[in-house]
Amino acid sequence: MENIIHVDEKWFYMTKQSEKYYLLPDEDEPLRTCKSKTFITKVMFLAVVTRPRFDESGNELFSGKIGIFPFINKEPARRSSKNRSAGTMQTKTINSINKEIYRSYIVEKLLPAIWDKWPRIDARSPIFIQ
Repeated sequence: MENIIHVDEKWFYMTKQSEKYYLLPDEDEPLRTCKSKTFITKVMFLAVVTRPRFDESGNELFSGKIGIFPFINKEPARRSSKNRSAGTMQTKTINSINKEIYRSYIVEKLLPAIWDKWPRIDARSPIFIQ
């Protein structure tokens, strides 16, 4: 279990249905651009964890958290609306996750995160992604 990485998909909503804000008297309330609470979009995330590492005295060397990566695209808005102008960068969810997209996330995001965060004392052993 020392060298196994667990990968899982999780779904989250972009915002909550109702939100509380604690604002200063001169602050404006944040703008929500959603039509209603039934149109809040869901985003799929790739969550990656492994077993934490501790030294002999019980101090944590590595927390085991590698990362959480959203399946989103940033693209410019095609048309203008009352909320934004055309060309403004927008976050869009990837609706259909296929093998090519999943593989690109593993290669482009997961493997560099493993390389950055994996403890160097375990660098010689093989790593299994499950």
